[in-house]
Order: sequence, then structure tokens, then C-alpha cells
Amino acid sequence: MMGTAMEAAVRAGQKAFRLEEDGDGIAILTFDLPGEKVNKLTGQALLELRKLMEEIAQNGKIRCLIIQGGKEETGVFIAGADIEEILSIADPAEASAKARLGQEAISQLSRLPQPVIAAVHGKCLGGGTELILSCDFRIASDHPATAIGLPEVNLGIIPGFGGTQRLPRLIGLQAALDLILTGKTVDARKAARLGLVDQLAPLPLLGQAALRFARQVLEKGGKKFRARRPRRRLGARLLEGTGPGRRLMRRLAEKEVEKRTGGHYPAPVKALQAVFEGIRKPLEDGLRLEADLVGGLIASPVSKNLIDIFQDSERLRRGKSAAPASAAAKEMTPPEAEWKQAPRSIGILGAGVMGGAIAALLAQKGFRARLKDIKGEAIAAGLRQAKKAFDALVERRRMKPGERDNALAAIMPSAQATGFRHVECVIEAVVEDMKVKRAVLEEIEPHLAEAAIFATNTSSLSIDELAQAARRPERVAGFHFFNPVHRMPLIEVVVGEKTSEGTLERLEDLARELGKYPLRVKNGPGFLVNRLLTPYLNEAAYLFEEGYRMEAIDQAALRFGLPMGPFLLLDEVGLDVAGKVGHYLHQILGERMAPAALLPKLLELKLLGKKGGAGFYLHRGRKEPAPNPKVLSLGGRGAGSGGPELWIRRMLYPMVNEAARCLEEKIVGEPWQVDIAMVMGTGFPPFRGGPLRWADSIGLKDVLQGLEEFAGNVSAARFQPAALLKDLAGAGRGFYR
Repeated sequence: MMGTAMEAAVRAGQKAFRLEEDGDGIAILTFDLPGEKVNKLTGQALLELRKLMEEIAQNGKIRCLIIQGGKEETGVFIAGADIEEILSIADPAEASAKARLGQEAISQLSRLPQPVIAAVHGKCLGGGTELILSCDFRIASDHPATAIGLPEVNLGIIPGFGGTQRLPRLIGLQAALDLILTGKTVDARKAARLGLVDQLAPLPLLGQAALRFARQVLEKGGKKFRARRPRRRLGARLLEGTGPGRRLMRRLAEKEVEKRTGGHYPAPVKALQAVFEGIRKPLEDGLRLEADLVGGLIASPVSKNLIDIFQDSERLRRGKSAAPASAAAKEMTPPEAEWKQAPRSIGILGAGVMGGAIAALLAQKGFRARLKDIKGEAIAAGLRQAKKAFDALVERRRMKPGERDNALAAIMPSAQATGFRHVECVIEAVVEDMKVKRAVLEEIEPHLAEAAIFATNTSSLSIDELAQAARRPERVAGFHFFNPVHRMPLIEVVVGEKTSEGTLERLEDLARELGKYPLRVKNGPGFLVNRLLTPYLNEAAYLFEEGYRMEAIDQAALRFGLPMGPFLLLDEVGLDVAGKVGHYLHQILGERMAPAALLPKLLELKLLGKKGGAGFYLHRGRKEPAPNPKVLSLGGRGAGSGGPELWIRRMLYPMVNEAARCLEEKIVGEPWQVDIAMVMGTGFPPFRGGPLRWADSIGLKDVLQGLEEFAGNVSAARFQPAALLKDLAGAGRGFYR
């Protein structure tokens, strides 16, 4: 559905496209969607475009058409189709019809008798890329903001306005599949190397360059003019140019897709069908196939869930959320003058695994990172970890060697508190022990500037208890990264009773500068993610003790769509860390968090998980972990009855139940915040929409019944249903409806 601002603009007669002609027969068509910050190909805009194309085709004065965006200040050329319109469609036939409308409007660009040139600056995504593919030529600014791609697969659909048909015909099958199947974008220079754009220009000169290019096209044959494009490799041409070669490519691509998605995401499979079957057909037949395939995907639950998760992530990125408010008054002391100068400086206390990883992220993002630890060997280990992370980026061509060296130089090791006067924030990442954290806070605070923030990376401990040791408790907050730091996108920004609103806002801004998504949560045991994750991991250990095989339980979790099973996840987290969190939550929340006896036994055996080389699995010197015989001797003999469906319910129903309690306690304000936190913080399957949308899809009455059965047969304490869950189930409602 159209937004209210745009609806008002349409009622007022404002147009999305503005056509201007000059005396040379070159017309410029500017797309500037009224009432919106960015251009989107709404249904209304597509109808207007189709009508305009009919008029331009009959206009003998226009010899060449240039299409440009009218929202240059936003850094977006065209963001794609209107996601709200996609989300509102539940009928596959309606979805296919909408796709055909978009295809028809965009195809008229290629059918114009006049040559058409797209002048692109900023993000050109989805339908925007499909629009420029229908143009005869493309010129783009070489500005870093310019990015071109087809991200539809990330929303559970495929390009539906011609992308699966036109892109392979333009740049070849291999290059096209790399974009379509991954949803990734390419910058302007990569687009030029692929042949996706014909010419680059500096942003200030883009308009002039487009006019010069238009005159060149008119002088050299109009639509028949062929711009110089990169020549594809001979091997690729031979492989793509024969039936057997294309069949081989398809088989290999299908295997890779199955390996990557586990069969849970239908969009990449349909994309392969559209590309490989469409390439053998005339373009118009290929477009019809694409529309038919995208229709079924748009109406699917997988797509709806992925779109919901995307919109949830955008709310975090833009700061639009029902966040727990600070109890303290809004206060934001302006930072010291030097903080306004780049590069800014952040302190990290503790050079362990997390501290070193946080320092590396800060340095990569352009900050100076002052890394402090009382142990020299810890600092050395932190620097080695940072170099390892940067080397991996260089190997993947995500960082140049010179950039790596500069980033390493931006990490300043220190065993003393001197030099911390000029940091705007310190991130504490020492051991998960309240006495140690309070001692660190008391030691460092006198060396900090008045406006500096003390942000603790604790995964579960009380912010209020920590802040009692502070001279300025309003500057103390939680800033909880997830491991591995470079991959996990979520940061929990934890609100203490005395934390000021200004402190929270500055930490949220810092998280976004680091490329992370900040979720504000109320202070409470385990905050949100670890509080929900603990009963899941704990129940897996209980299942193991009852005789179920840990490898089988891990495989069941993988088949459900989780990135790894609970036992491998415990090894990744660290059995010592998991043990401390579990013990703390048990102390505070009582018997429903009572840990299985298994974990303390493993710690007695000095099994720490991956970082120690062995835990539930053996890791040291292995490409793939293998079950640890020492652990197998403690249980998991296959004596338990029941299968994967039972295990999933046993492990995940307590997660849903604990989420209901978190909503009752206002740890977060809305169900979507629970779902996006578990997707971004633990890898809960995005295609299921998060644990609460998954519970709604089952029906809360069934979830409640399952909890009550487990309470009667397994443990009354661990499965006692939350009041909110009982209320919703009793009313026949879900978390979202």
C-alpha cells in the first residue's frame, strides 16, 4: 500500500516523472517520487511510466532519452519495488499480474524507437536495476554511494521485472548468477568490469557526461551503436554457449544452492529455473516464465517472514523502535572538541577474544582503538587476533594490504590507563565477574573525560549493580557484542536505572557507525538474547543426559534451519562462559533455569570448547569437529525414545515461553524486537521469521499444550507456562495477531 504522504501527493496531482526537452532532441526524464525520501517503483509509478513511454514513442522531436534520479541527496537512484505492496499480496495470481505490469512498463523502454540512456548515481537495487537493464545504455557515477544489484533473493523472491532474463543476456550466465543467487551489490567500477554499465563519470560531471554520451550515440547509429564492453573469457563463452555446458552449470549451481540453503529457501531454486529455462526462450516467453515463478514466491510464508525480518532490521538501522526509555532525564553533554575530529578514539579494556575482536572492528571502521590489559601476553594475543582478522579480509579482497597495515597501526596497546583522557567511550570486555568489572570501572573512571561513556560488554550481569561503583552512573550502559564480533550484526544496548538518554543515543549511533544494529533492552538477568538462548541450550543438555545422541540433536537443529546445533554452539560460545551465564540466571530466575548436571562435569574435565581445542566435539587440528569420546561416555547412548520433532519442541518451546516473560517484564516493548534479536544474535532461521512468528505459525494453543505436557512429564519448573502465553492462547490470539 502507498504511504500516506505519497497518497496525498497523488491526490494533489503530483507526478513521479518529470520530462524536459532541449533543442537538440535530447530529453531528460527525472524520476522523483512525490512524498517519499527515496524512489520506489510503486504500482502507481509504473502506470505513469507506461503512459509516458507511449507518449515519448510518438514524439518525433525526441531523438534520445536520458533517465536520471531526482533524489541525489539521499544517495539512492531507485531502491526497487515498493516492499509494502509486495507484503500486502497473498494471491499468487495477483502477484504474477503485478510482475507482468512492471515488466510491461519497463519493457517499453527497450521498445522505444529512440535510444535510452540511464544516468545512475546512488543505490540502484531490484526494480531499479531491472529498469536500467531495459535501457540501451548505462552510465554511472564512480562515487562510493553507487551500488547496483538484485537483492530480491534475500526477501525470498526473485527479480520479477525482467532481471533474470535481461542480466544473463547482458553480462553472461556466470556473472549474472553470482549477482542473482547471492543478492549482493557491486560498485560502479565492478559494474563497468562486468559490462553492466558502459561508462563511468565523476558525480559532479555525470549530467554532462550523459549528454556527451547521448550525442555520441546519436552520431554513431542511435540504438545500433555498440559501446565497448569487456570481453568475456573464452572458457565462459564456450561453457555458456552450448547445451551440455549450460546443463553442467545448472547442476553445479543447484548443488551449491542446496548446500547453502539446506532446502529451506525456494527463491534461489526458482531463480535457477528462470535463468536457465528462460535463456533458451525468446525474451518475452522468458519474462512470462519469470512472472509465473515470482508470483508463487511472493505469496509464500517464507517471503513474508523474510520481508518482516528485513523491515525489522531497517527499524533498528534507522532507530525506529519501541525501545525501553531511560529512567534518567534526557541529558547529552557535548563531547570534547577533539572528539569531533576524525579519527575518533575508543578505549577497550581487556584484550581477550572479545576485546581483540572489538578493537579490530573499531580500527577497520576508522577509529583509533586503545587496547588495555594488565597482561602483556594478552595484549599480544589481541593484536594477533586483529591481524588474523585483517589478513582474512585481505585474502577475500575486502581490504587492501595497505589498509590492513593502517588498521593495525590504529590499535594502540597499553598496560596503563594513561592516554584514556581523550577517548569518548571505553568498552569493557574483561572476564564475566562482577567484582572484576567493578574494580576495572573504579580504576579507569578517574582517567576519563567528564563526558566519556563506560560501556560494558557483559553478556548477563546487572548494569545497575555495576553502576553502583561509578562516580557518573548516568554514563554507564551495556554494549553487548555477540561472538564472532565481525559476523554477528546485533548489539544489545542495555538500559540501566540511572543511564541517561544521551548515553544510550550515543551508543546507538556508535553501533551504527560500526555497521551493527543496536537493540535497546531493559536491564535484566541475561538481558534478552542470552536469557532466551539459555533454556534452549540447557534443554539440549537434559536431552543428552536422558540418552539422546548429541550428534542427532545437532542434526535436527540444522534441519530446522539453525546455523549449528546446540552442542556445537556451546563449544563456540565456550563452556566456561555458558556455565557462568547459566549459573547466574539460575541464581536470579530460579529453578526454571536449573542447569543440567552435564556442563559442570565437562568443566571439571577442563573442556572449554573450541577455544580450548575440545568440548562436546574435538576441534584442535581438525577441519571438521568430531564427537569427543570423553563426552559420549557421560550420556547420549541412544537410549531415549522420541525423535527430532520432540527434540525441537523440547528445546524451542522454553525459548518462546521465556520470550513471553520478557515481554511481560518490558525487557523489550514489542514481539518483533524479540524476533530480530534472535535472528541477528543467534542465527534463528530468518525464513521462519523468528521464534515468536514461528510460534504463531504453529498456534499458541498448541505451544501451550506442549509446555503443559512437558511440565507434567519432564519438569514442572522448566516448562511452567508464562501468564502472557496462557492469556494469548486462551483468547485464540498470537503474539502478532
